[in-house]
Amino acid sequence: MKAITVYGPYDARMEDVSKPKATGDMLVIKVKRTGVCATDHSIYTGESSFIRSGEIKFPCRFGHEYSGVVEAVGPEVKNFKPGDRVYTENFVSCGICDACRRKDYMSCSTILSVGTVNCWDGCYAEYMQMPERHVYRLPDELSLDEGALIEPASISYDAFKGVTLSEKDTVVVYGSGAIGMIAAWLAKYYGAGQVIVVGRNTEKLERALLIGADSFINNKEVDATAKIMELTAGKGANLIVETSGAVQALRDSLNALAKYGRISIVSFYEHNLDDIPIDPLVLGCKSIVGAAGCFGNASAVCEIMRKNPVKLTPVISHHIPFEKCLDVFENEKAYHNEKIKIMIDFE
Repeated sequence: MKAITVYGPYDARMEDVSKPKATGDMLVIKVKRTGVCATDHSIYTGESSFIRSGEIKFPCRFGHEYSGVVEAVGPEVKNFKPGDRVYTENFVSCGICDACRRKDYMSCSTILSVGTVNCWDGCYAEYMQMPERHVYRLPDELSLDEGALIEPASISYDAFKGVTLSEKDTVVVYGSGAIGMIAAWLAKYYGAGQVIVVGRNTEKLERALLIGADSFINNKEVDATAKIMELTAGKGANLIVETSGAVQALRDSLNALAKYGRISIVSFYEHNLDDIPIDPLVLGCKSIVGAAGCFGNASAVCEIMRKNPVKLTPVISHHIPFEKCLDVFENEKAYHNEKIKIMIDFE
């Protein structure tokens, strides 16, 4: 089969590799769609903080957002058959430790992440191997494109855990990439009265209006903090979801947050941060929470996709055939201004 492996910074190669086998409780999944993530790009360039920490090692077969069709099942697989459309978790637990035996998979002592940290071979490949415990059937109502959006949506989903929203609440999302767009979609689904997306590209920001955002702010043109305070009658946002990974966006979030508000960070900054003002956090009784996804998120988001009449597909800005996939990384600048979610198509 064909698969892409990153051997070092700016060195990704499409190669012929061995096709995985359906042994034990494993399924072999024919990949149909793979979403391109900013983390994939930071692995390709070598700029990921996880490479510097040693948690991602080259060579790395990357990619972690996908949907597909079951090709074959191992003899221990009980609930799937060839032809089933599926999506999966973005990690693989060992299945045998004490935590796994009680189905507390996130506490597995040897957990592997699909295509990233402690890498389980990723989905820039024609076939994937996954254990049954981390595979889910894609509902008939959802397309394969939507199936590949479940993984990034499961990350955005974490930003809302422990939060109750109502018509009187304002949610601000920093970032007009797929994670940010999905956060805006979730905020409206959960009942926020006002959802505002902040970014730097008006054409991208306009797509946010198609999935539930009430307005957007181009922070290249106006002071985002001042505009947020204006739109909230000086109170600030009750919840800010920071998805951009921009240091200035985090600083602005602290100043645009209402008293007792929360910032959910759904991004990586690649470098340690300095000069972040902490006093406004303390005086305003504000909180910062990291959000990176966990077991159960994928199936929960799939159910929201099934119920929500507002479709997420407007976040898909490109469809690229797998054979031209490397161009997305090698010529990133050609896509940068327009891309939200690039979808790699294997059909």
